[in-house]
Amino acid sequence: MSLIVVLPPLFKAFMLKKTEFAKEIQGAHREQCYACRRAKKNCLCGSIKPFVTKMRFVILMHAKEAREQKTGTARLAKLCLTNAELLIGTDFTCNERVNALLRDPAYAPFVLYPGPEAVNFKTLRRALPAEDKILLIFVIDGTWRLARQLLNNSQNIRALPRLSFSGSYVSQFIIKRQPLRHCVSTIEAIYYLCKEAEVAGYENLNGQNEALMALLKKLVDNQLPYRNGGGRKREDNKRRSA
Repeated sequence: MSLIVVLPPLFKAFMLKKTEFAKEIQGAHREQCYACRRAKKNCLCGSIKPFVTKMRFVILMHAKEAREQKTGTARLAKLCLTNAELLIGTDFTCNERVNALLRDPAYAPFVLYPGPEAVNFKTLRRALPAEDKILLIFVIDGTWRLARQLLNNSQNIRALPRLSFSGSYVSQFIIKRQPLRHCVSTIEAIYYLCKEAEVAGYENLNGQNEALMALLKKLVDNQLPYRNGGGRKREDNKRRSA
């Protein structure tokens, strides 16, 4: 003989309301800001302070990084830099936008990437074809493996002279493990390049580039509770007590 349990109407209504409320919380948790690409509850757009650079930046984001990375810094850097754009792909050899920029006689293009023949702002003047050229800096975004892959695939970018730092820096992006001590995130790389450009007299930013590191710090502070599942546990506890 089967046992049929009839739930009181008030209890069923309570359970239905609680389920709907939980779905609303989950939906809000998943809602994304389409500018910084973060969950709306952790949106960083209010902390973005755009500034103008003399250099022009083109961030080349690996397609896998764009698809899978939720805490990357390239998009945040782009939102801070008025004179910048971001392109996504795995091979930019035939990319019309990239090649149009490379053909533009107003620019002196470089790729921001370390190497034995890389120049820095202390030695850059010897590598510039003309003093009046605008520095066009291609910044590769992705893991170091993906960055090497993108550089090797993109013949036009691989052929460019390399630009690097004169100083050595340690990443503050502590929620990500860097392969080597001197490796830094995309937003840090742009920050340090701006800093060295200002010391060399190429840029006059009056500290505006500090907005990049302030934004990185906010990103790290927001993500640290989730590093060991703490943030997720707190969210789950809130849902259970609702």
